[in-house]
Amino acid sequence: METYEVTQALMSVGTVYHVRKPRTDKALYTVRGELMSTTPKFHLVEGDDGKRLGDLSANFIKTKYEIHGGGKLLGTLVFPAVAFKKTLSLSVGEDEFEADGGVFKGVFQCKKADGSVVLEIAKELSIRDTFLVKTTENMPLEVALLSAVAIHSRFYEMI
Repeated sequence: METYEVTQALMSVGTVYHVRKPRTDKALYTVRGELMSTTPKFHLVEGDDGKRLGDLSANFIKTKYEIHGGGKLLGTLVFPAVAFKKTLSLSVGEDEFEADGGVFKGVFQCKKADGSVVLEIAKELSIRDTFLVKTTENMPLEVALLSAVAIHSRFYEMI
């Protein structure tokens, strides 16, 4: 499994996340939120301002997020409108995954029918909001990284 850290940048104009390999300083990817948008919209780019790789958009009440890349729909995340636990449903192509982050735990695992984990997103305890994303080659990287942003937007963002 490949491991990435998705960390929200502090003191930035708009919502910005940096994606790095754990314990490194170089940002491999950056996710930027659109300012003045009525619904959450984010763009995944290479490095700091490189080629656009994917987009994440949500409905107004943050219950459905769509991930696009290369001009096509790569995945859909659906969150319950009212829930006591942090849960989600992820659709990627023909595959459907259910993940339960619990009430306080904050670890979301998407497993195949045989029980093997294809995506794990875990909220880290730190000053800045940081998520550890572990993914396999079976999961598109855009879906893995932008799913962490969707989870942050839905459950942890204050606005």
